[in-house]
Amino acid sequence: MKFSCTKTHLERAVTIAERFTGKNIALPVLSHILLEAEGNGLVVTATNLEHAVQFRIPAQVARLGKACLPAKIFSSLLQTISDDKVEGDGDKGNLEVRTGLRHSRVNGTNPEDFPIVPKIKGGDMFSVEGGGFSRALGRVLPAVSSSEFRPELAGVYFKIGRDSATIAATDTFRLAEHTIQLAQERTGSPLGFIVPFRAAHEINRVIEGEEGLVSVSLSENQLLIEAGAGKIVSRLIEGNFPEYQSIIPSSFATSAYIPKDDLVAGIRAASIFSSKLQEVTIRISSKQLEIASANSEVGEYRTKYPISASGREAAMSFNWRYLLDGVQAIEDEDLFWGCNQEASPAMLRNKSNTAFTYVVMPIRIA
Repeated sequence: MKFSCTKTHLERAVTIAERFTGKNIALPVLSHILLEAEGNGLVVTATNLEHAVQFRIPAQVARLGKACLPAKIFSSLLQTISDDKVEGDGDKGNLEVRTGLRHSRVNGTNPEDFPIVPKIKGGDMFSVEGGGFSRALGRVLPAVSSSEFRPELAGVYFKIGRDSATIAATDTFRLAEHTIQLAQERTGSPLGFIVPFRAAHEINRVIEGEEGLVSVSLSENQLLIEAGAGKIVSRLIEGNFPEYQSIIPSSFATSAYIPKDDLVAGIRAASIFSSKLQEVTIRISSKQLEIASANSEVGEYRTKYPISASGREAAMSFNWRYLLDGVQAIEDEDLFWGCNQEASPAMLRNKSNTAFTYVVMPIRIA
């Protein structure tokens, strides 16, 4: 193979691909990336057998061919290059890299040993606007469970309807849900599937800033995401995501509109004085929000902000990290806060719309 391309395009593709590599003593080729010079472009591929990524970047190809290179070495080399143009000349899996006065040779392995990335044909397909998709994923990802005992919670749940997609995640301590519109209406039956956390996280990083449409295809237990010049293939998690709608409150004994920045500042300050339970206490009256915490070894903290509230007074304690994740996901300057009894969850939403919902369970303080 022989090609030339811009360093910017190649480095971005290789940097993303490196995150999809794996470590397997029995299959060391998984720590490599595959470069394929074909037609008028260069294809960069990586996989860990659970999910894979493939990027096509523009390049001038003088000779077709393949090279299979250790991802970390090749990525590190590209980071040291200051020239705009990179030339590659490969043979027998190795690649010589030339930039200006610099010359390097990266030893690779046999490209034929690289695993075949599955191709998804047929199945269900829908499209969403890239920016909205990325924002929705970013808001629900913090709520994904890290427990190995309930694998169905270790990913992001997608429920695809006729004209909208609902994206949700829960670790049983909090629930995040975001609804976005599809680019065009579907005619098939509703779909439901669970994407593993790592795959969903990388999908979000790849599509972040993508202004065009993102295409999503499903076939059996595989998912294909196509965005711009990139493709991501991932296995899906088997099992059923819990029916969670019943835990989202529909009415509230206490409701308030709270300035987001005040709540963020108060939680962060109170967290400094929280105990091992990492709790902060929220007290809401008709005109005032109080945020407090105390630790016998550190001290105590209390702050008050003017708010607009209705209903009865409320006092609840929360894990400050879980609460802060939800507050920071709010877009509006003011957020809606609704709660009921001390042992019931609180709900956060934007003041202007109900597309994003965050439900967080309180901590019981003995």
